Amino acid sequence: MEDWASRHRKWLWSLACAGLALVIVGFSVRTPVKEWWLAREACGGALPGGDLTTVRKDVRLGSEQESFDKDLGEYHCLLRSDADQVVVAVDAHPPGAARDEELRFVGAYYPPHAVLPGGLPGFEDQHSRVFLMPECPNGIKGPLRKDHRVLVTTWTYFAESREEKAAMLRLAVRMTNEVTTKLGCGGEPLPAPKDGAVPDTGRFVPRADAKDTACNALAISRVPAEGRDGEVRIAIADGGIVGRCTLYASKDDDDSDRRGRRLVELTSWRGDWGTNVHDGGSGFDPLPMGAGTWKPALTEYRAWAVARCDGENAGFAAHWGDDSRPREERERGGKYQPPTEAEKQTQRVLLREYVAAFAKDQVRRGHCTGLELPESP
Repeated sequence: MEDWASRHRKWLWSLACAGLALVIVGFSVRTPVKEWWLAREACGGALPGGDLTTVRKDVRLGSEQESFDKDLGEYHCLLRSDADQVVVAVDAHPPGAARDEELRFVGAYYPPHAVLPGGLPGFEDQHSRVFLMPECPNGIKGPLRKDHRVLVTTWTYFAESREEKAAMLRLAVRMTNEVTTKLGCGGEPLPAPKDGAVPDTGRFVPRADAKDTACNALAISRVPAEGRDGEVRIAIADGGIVGRCTLYASKDDDDSDRRGRRLVELTSWRGDWGTNVHDGGSGFDPLPMGAGTWKPALTEYRAWAVARCDGENAGFAAHWGDDSRPREERERGGKYQPPTEAEKQTQRVLLREYVAAFAKDQVRRGHCTGLELPESP
């Protein structure tokens, strides 16, 4: 017969097991509830549920942060997983120092890595961030009022597949429209991308086939010998903030999947970008594209032309590709020799030809005015 002490121990053990079960059940219930709440409330409740489900890829949500300062025009939203990884990050900056700091490294990564469809004013960079720069004439205060573009960047860490990229783009447009509404920018919201639309990394065509495209300048201009039968990457979209045409050298090996090296780069830029943007091989000087600095320029490394498109500044750049110099002027006698003055002059002449052909074509296509080219060297 059990004594009282034995019965009491069994009762305590049963009570402990029941308590543990309640804790486990409570935790298992609380975790989905917390995730539901985070998905519902993150970024002010503006994240589209279906698109968030797609880009998070079944990752458990862990925390969210949001801040908005209307006076500064800044917005920040961050949704993290339970492992502290970024799921969605949205950051908005008005014209000024903070926005310029965000943009000054853009050129170093050869934007656009991908252009955006449907006339969206932006691009995707190599780190899968979507940059959108909508106009905000009613929401920007202060001395930089002539510069109306707000920068909104959206990053979804786990978006890789085409379906996920499409959801990422829809989410970026939705959040950009939310920010411009918060700022009271006025005007029409950005159009939602068509179903399945994704950032486009551009298309590669034989140089001859670039004729009459937005990269026509590379088909009709004199180019280094190794690029005459090369390829052109066309990454320019209607309404884009940045566009790029790249001439690649002919492949050394027909069986290789690798492209030849970059020889010539042509880029177009819309809007004021600050004073510290470097564009790939354009040399050590930043592009002259800040407030009050939009003027033609020419060196042996790059050429720059300017115009006005839809009432705002537009710039057009031409520069050498991977190492800033044609191969013929880089290798002499098996070791590097700096270019002679005559070679520098040749480089300046060619770069001016490239930028003149490119800018004239872009101005015609964009119905721009006031084109200014650098003076002939």
